[in-house]
Amino acid sequence: MFNDINALVEFIQNQRRNEKKESLSYMRKLCMIFGNPENKSNFIHIGGTNGKGSTISFLKHILLEAGYKVGSFTSPYIIKFNERITLNDKYISDEDLLKYGNYILSRYEDLEKHNMRQPGFFEFLTLLMFLYFADQNVDLVICEVGIGGKLDSTNVITPLISAVTNVSYDHIQMLGDTLSQIWDNKLGIIKNNIPFITFKNSEFNDKIINKAEEENSPLLLIEEETIKDIEVKLEYTKFTYQDFENVNLQLLGKHQTLNAVLAIEIARNIKGHPVSHKSIYEGLQKANLPGRLEIVNNNPLIILDGAHNIGGIGKLANFILNLKNNYIRLVFAVSSNKEKDKMISFLENYVDEVIFTQFHNQRSVDSEYLFSLSKHENKKIINDLNKIINLSLENKETITIFCGSLYLISEIRNLIVDKKFPH
Repeated sequence: MFNDINALVEFIQNQRRNEKKESLSYMRKLCMIFGNPENKSNFIHIGGTNGKGSTISFLKHILLEAGYKVGSFTSPYIIKFNERITLNDKYISDEDLLKYGNYILSRYEDLEKHNMRQPGFFEFLTLLMFLYFADQNVDLVICEVGIGGKLDSTNVITPLISAVTNVSYDHIQMLGDTLSQIWDNKLGIIKNNIPFITFKNSEFNDKIINKAEEENSPLLLIEEETIKDIEVKLEYTKFTYQDFENVNLQLLGKHQTLNAVLAIEIARNIKGHPVSHKSIYEGLQKANLPGRLEIVNNNPLIILDGAHNIGGIGKLANFILNLKNNYIRLVFAVSSNKEKDKMISFLENYVDEVIFTQFHNQRSVDSEYLFSLSKHENKKIINDLNKIINLSLENKETITIFCGSLYLISEIRNLIVDKKFPH
């Protein structure tokens, strides 16, 4: 039992992570022991490789505009651990995190009686989220899949609607090393008679349709070509989709139009929870998300992007093309389980300078090794993050982009905010 929130968070963070599972039987039994809290809220389930956080932000703001009481469960975090669980866009309080965390710990003896191991990191957090929202009388909870779908701890829910943003290579050690295998895993969130939404996909359309038919799931396949008049600037992203003309987003990048349209279609198809055209329009405009092509300094320009896999790096590269005629400095650090060589070789074609660095987590790859993977003619190593920030602020003509890991983005963002607004 814990009295201090930092001690509890450290305990949760130190539990087992990313173990391969054969089934959801452990998570189902864990929920049963705690009174099946997963059955006490209306869930929207969102999976995919990239764009889940942005889609959830769009959808959350739409539903808030519509007047609903809305919870969300996302990962990882950028600003504070508590942001994983929000109620009406406010982080779960330290007091509630302690309350529900300690409650779970108080029942560990019950787990022993059932010959059950203690929950791992994500199992603990998912259970805590279920318990918290079960007590909050929420209208809707938007729940992000942790990894994959089929065997993810969140997949014990029966949602009102499910969606997948996109599928690319990530977590291949757990999900499979082919896109077909990864799709199979992601599509595991499709439930019997529950509507499912994703984008039409030329290569895997049959797989998506067959899985939906197998589960008798009403399927909506969005066609990317129906998103028109896309305009990407440093100040906004604009697009038109069906009867939504000149939608103005705070979130930057062409890829955000896809996430926004997915949020539109989810909002329009939630059974028993009507949403007006006006709520969708205004919710999309209000949505924001730290660390996703986020401008944290304007002059000179410093941009933070959480791109940490091939799909995300491709979207970042697409955005960099909008910054032509500028000198682009890339600052890169990455976790050990990522395809670092492919990410570096792809992205370094779009930038004028690369700085390799590290973040303060055991998963961070040594910057010297990253340096050795790069063929860029203008590359260096700087491990002092404060030194990199100071360098980024020196030349007003240089645009500095930090990417490669949300761990890096979290550290850098906090350092920059501290510099701007010292305590």
